Amino acid sequence: QLRTAAGQQARDYLSRRKLSEASQDRWEIGYAPDARTALFSALTGKGIPPDLIVDAGLAIRPEDGGTPYDRFRGRIIFPIRDARGRAISLGGRALDPAARAKYLNGPETELFDKGRQLFNIGPAREAAGKGKPLIVAEGYMDVIALCDAGFTATVAPLGTAVTEDQLRLMWRIHPEPVIALDGDKAGLRAAL
Repeated sequence: QLRTAAGQQARDYLSRRKLSEASQDRWEIGYAPDARTALFSALTGKGIPPDLIVDAGLAIRPEDGGTPYDRFRGRIIFPIRDARGRAISLGGRALDPAARAKYLNGPETELFDKGRQLFNIGPAREAAGKGKPLIVAEGYMDVIALCDAGFTATVAPLGTAVTEDQLRLMWRIHPEPVIALDGDKAGLRAAL
């Protein structure tokens, strides 16, 4: 959807953030249109069972038992991959400045526990193994910008708090990670 007419606002945002089309392709960035059931309808139309879509965290089943609706709407989408490169969830950046949550990760599922994962862990581990310093940045766009600038051993926690499990992952990758979180209160608290 990122390359369609509906994705123009998303492409404009990525362009303002100086993210080239090649980089967008390399990171497999996508776009979820601001439609209640676009993804749900597309997936069920391909024969994927509704329960599987909900269990994967891509749609939410309303409490009244109605038709599930898309979790990610009107957002730039970032695949979240495990250390072996398998997509285990998605993260989304809202395009609407009035959105309740600027960034949204998929929910906890059988495959995804955000407190036990780091964004870009696989490629960062490989780069650190070749001597690059491990940098811990705030979020998806920070990781992408740093990697595109040559700092390829960069990861981000999937939320503002850094968990003990994430620290263990970092120290398995590198004995002295460089913490480069945002300088706001949340970033300082996470760094400490």
